[in-house]
Amino acid sequence: MPRDTDVRHAVVIGAGTAGLAAARVLADRFEAVTVIERDTLPSASAPRPGVPQGHHVHGLLALGAEVFEGYFPGLRAELERAGAPVWDWGEGLCAVLPNGTPPPTPMGMPIQTFSRPLLEHVLRRRVTALEPVTLRDGLTVTGLRTTTSGKVTGVRVKEGDAEDETSADLVVDASGRSSHLPQWLAALGLPSARTTTVDAQVGYASRTYAYPEGQAPLPWMGVLQPLRAPDFHKGCYAIQIEDNTIHVTLHGAGGTQLPREDDFLAFAKSLRGPVADTIASLTPTSGVRRYARTVNRKIAYHRVARWPDGLIALGDSVCTFNPAYGQGMTVAALEARLLEQMLGNGRARTPLDGAAFQKRLARVTAFPWLMATIPDRAWEQRRSAWPVGAGNWFMNRLIDTVPHDPQLYTAFSGLFHMTAGPLTLADPRLLGRVLIGPRRGGSPRATTGRT
Repeated sequence: MPRDTDVRHAVVIGAGTAGLAAARVLADRFEAVTVIERDTLPSASAPRPGVPQGHHVHGLLALGAEVFEGYFPGLRAELERAGAPVWDWGEGLCAVLPNGTPPPTPMGMPIQTFSRPLLEHVLRRRVTALEPVTLRDGLTVTGLRTTTSGKVTGVRVKEGDAEDETSADLVVDASGRSSHLPQWLAALGLPSARTTTVDAQVGYASRTYAYPEGQAPLPWMGVLQPLRAPDFHKGCYAIQIEDNTIHVTLHGAGGTQLPREDDFLAFAKSLRGPVADTIASLTPTSGVRRYARTVNRKIAYHRVARWPDGLIALGDSVCTFNPAYGQGMTVAALEARLLEQMLGNGRARTPLDGAAFQKRLARVTAFPWLMATIPDRAWEQRRSAWPVGAGNWFMNRLIDTVPHDPQLYTAFSGLFHMTAGPLTLADPRLLGRVLIGPRRGGSPRATTGRT
């Protein structure tokens, strides 16, 4: 029931990570929050059609985990009770880098690894337990409801053959990569927002393996072997997750043929690092799932003239990243934090300035966008501008120096996990080490002879 006669209603399109985070924030400030999801949602932890990338390895960066823990106190403990392990990034990660593998380096940076369906299930249960929140699944949003002046006042929805409208004081588009917002804005007579894409044409193939309970622990909690143009066309990310499971995602770029069931292990054996030796004796618990929608895409909604009142967009609806960098869920958490800041404390009593929100959101996504697109542009055939080339040279130099420099490894990990900003590397002592470059003499931790 409303707490007063000034009923305010927010509608969130999409029940993914970004939508659930936004709904959590809105629940503190609106009398009613309705989350509308096209999928029929599972009652337990399970993949769903609207998140095809959910079959692949996901990561929640350290900053994202911190923000989510603030919104959902006890989240980490709840995930741990469900079997999701917690480990120190520097000690548990085997990073198979082009110039070597850093030795275990305690960083005091706790990481938790789990499947995407488990995280969504726990977040969904937490959000729907909030009094103002109603989740309606199996519903498709077909358009925006507006006034003659263009103010957004709700959404049009379709369930089966039945069509209806839902009124709202604020509509949040968190419907992800498949968002129809560009078409909806065009229907309002607004100019198209500029879309920027960077496509490294990276593909994934993933499989899970059972890890027998009671077996001697592995020497790693995660294995990361990144791609790098033009020479390193193959890579992987493998992690231990809930249910004594190892989740393995193999990467391929530059036309590399992705494996299927019959050659998954052979592909793994072509990599350096311990993944192939680990999974060779384990039992697969899934088939091989492949995914290739890894293009980075940014829509400049912050530059749209006459942005409609009563509407905002966030998450993958605005800016999507190559999932290999693990930024998406953390950026969604930061966007929810931005929404909280702009709504202010207590129940909302003045409309959110949507145009201002989109401008500030563009600043939130700016650095993650650079982190993802600088290396990905190197795979594209078109010639990049010199700042991109310089940035890529610097990042490669940094990563080549990391295996031989624990302090630099720690600083880079903070940058990767977004707990530190880019100014971290402006420290003259660290910057000088990067510019001088890696020492010679091979890797500080042995790997196999594979490439």
